[in-house]
Amino acid sequence: MKNIIYQYWKGDLKPGVVYSTELIKKYAEKIGAEYRFDHNKTIAGKVCSIPIYYEPANPLVDPYFDDYDNVALIDIDVFPVENLNENLFDQLNGEDAGICTEPDQPFFRSTMNVSDITYENDMRWARFLKDKWNVKYSYDEKDRPMVYNTGVVVISKEGLKKMKTQWPSFQEYVNSIQSLRLARFYYLFQDYFSAFIHMDGFEFKKLHNGWNSYMHKLRSHPNATINDTRTEDTKLVHIMFRTADDWPRETLWAITNSPTEEWRKLVPVWKEWPNDPEKEIKAESNLVSSIKNIQEN
Repeated sequence: MKNIIYQYWKGDLKPGVVYSTELIKKYAEKIGAEYRFDHNKTIAGKVCSIPIYYEPANPLVDPYFDDYDNVALIDIDVFPVENLNENLFDQLNGEDAGICTEPDQPFFRSTMNVSDITYENDMRWARFLKDKWNVKYSYDEKDRPMVYNTGVVVISKEGLKKMKTQWPSFQEYVNSIQSLRLARFYYLFQDYFSAFIHMDGFEFKKLHNGWNSYMHKLRSHPNATINDTRTEDTKLVHIMFRTADDWPRETLWAITNSPTEEWRKLVPVWKEWPNDPEKEIKAESNLVSSIKNIQEN
């Protein structure tokens, strides 16, 4: 089998970016796959008006990848656990593609509003997909739209062919979703991919979520916490903290492989993180007090 892992980055080569490419390249070699990393190249940008959000999906428009039996797209903030030997490409069994869900997101989106990414807007988006492209989207046990994460995706040769010949173009999707006046999030690649894996004639597999165990900040100050979805079956860790690209490899290794209470001590940020630093809170409080004094006088 001829397999390849693809990663993309635009911008300066930050420590976390370099570390991810090193580890994913070694992992590719271990499982007998080829590896390609594109840095600051423009491919999708030639056919799409928001290229930075579609360049990681370059294999969907670049003929270079057509001869591979399977192609994996892995985000630049994804890291394999220590001594990972299981083969990502073995997860497909005739399906066109494989992707992990974000099982907590339907609940979060029904109870919180983060940048207008909500249950109500998910429903508007899913209904539009049905009306526009006859896409029959998937829902969880409470009839909430499922959420899929493109941080780790596997695509078969046949699946890639279908994407290139049967799916709407990047730009058609962007233009159509922009007309709904939804948040920007909804017309980026993750939702493009999540939408069209549901097209008639396309078969996708929900991969074990250990292939994309994500962690991110949940809620805002002063109630921010860390949502860590790793389990004993975790294989690839998706570190979605803002500024994590700038963190040293020792910290990223610890986040990938150690319990939260251990790696939290190594994060090069303020002690109150993931909440706001105390000095900023005091400064803001003092500013508010000053304004009130001015208004009262």
